[in-house]
Amino acid sequence: MYLTSLLRGKRLMIFAARFGITDTEIRNYGYNCLTTEILEGFNVQRTNGFADTVRRYGFLSLSIKQYYCEMFSTINASNCCVCPTFSAFVKRCQDLEKITVSDVFSLQLMQAPLVTEEIASEVIDLYPTLLSLARAYSLLEGNVRAQEQMLKDQCKLISSGASKNIFKLVWGS
Repeated sequence: MYLTSLLRGKRLMIFAARFGITDTEIRNYGYNCLTTEILEGFNVQRTNGFADTVRRYGFLSLSIKQYYCEMFSTINASNCCVCPTFSAFVKRCQDLEKITVSDVFSLQLMQAPLVTEEIASEVIDLYPTLLSLARAYSLLEGNVRAQEQMLKDQCKLISSGASKNIFKLVWGS
């Protein structure tokens, strides 16, 4: 019954390394246990109070903090926060939503017959812009057969038909 109720409950992992909490608050809110999921259920490791919790898990928490401070000290030397501020997070998400030239080129490539998303991705890895692909084709100018097979020869994932269709899309012949 106890195991069943634990399995139905939320799976929690709480490190009680917070130093401003009284023993009463810890007992009331369950800050004095570390719960980890194991194969048959839960393994609950209880401590005898705040001091015992800090003694057992405080050094672990400090080690984790120190590790991240060392890992990310080059990013922000004055502050060892791993997480950005909310405004910085929002700005970063907005930047990720911006479409790039390679994104547009990839969409254009997928308009050609036989060109799948995987093939377009492979072409983008080789030639990130339309200009770079056109320059590669121009190096083979005069040899239409070599131009049509250029992408197929560079990547095994790209079929002969897809390579030929991409050439026609770019070169316009």
